[in-house]
Amino acid sequence: MELLIPGLALVALMAYLSTRIKRTAAAAFDAEAVETDEYSIQKPEGFLNVIGGHYIFEAYSKEFGSVADKFRMATATLTASDVQIRDAIADITDEILSDTGEVIGERHYRVIEAWRTVNGDEQRIYYKLGENGGKTYTLEIDVLNEASDELVQKVEAMLASFELK
Repeated sequence: MELLIPGLALVALMAYLSTRIKRTAAAAFDAEAVETDEYSIQKPEGFLNVIGGHYIFEAYSKEFGSVADKFRMATATLTASDVQIRDAIADITDEILSDTGEVIGERHYRVIEAWRTVNGDEQRIYYKLGENGGKTYTLEIDVLNEASDELVQKVEAMLASFELK
C-alpha cells in the first residue's frame, strides 16, 4: 500500500510531462517570424527552424517525400559569402526556369527558379539573392516535385518574406 501512492504520483507526473513535451514539439512547427540583426523571414506553418545548425538560417518541412523518404519535402538554407551577386548567379549551374529582380525598401534582390535532379528525383529550387554590407546572402529553398500546391505556396510566401536589414 505504501508503494501505491508514490507510484500513482509518478504515473501522473509522467503523463503531465509527456503532454507538455508533445505540445512543445507541435508548437515548433507553428508559423513564426524569425528576425535577427541581418535578416527577417516568415517561417510558415509545417516548417521547423533549426537552431544552431550549419547555416545562418535553416528550416525544413515536417513531411518527407514519398519516393525519396530520406529527403524532406522542402528545405530552406541561408548563407552569406563575399562574392558579388553576378558571380553567385554564375555559380548556379542548374537550368534556370526564371530569373527576376525585385526591390524591397532600398535593397535589390534577384529571385531565381531552377531545377535539378538528385538521386533520380527532380527538385525545384528557389534562390533569392541580396547584398548587404559587402556580403551576398543566398536563400535557397529546395522543394521536391511531388510537393502539394499548398506546400509550394508556403515556400513561395517564405521566399517573398525574406528581407535583409
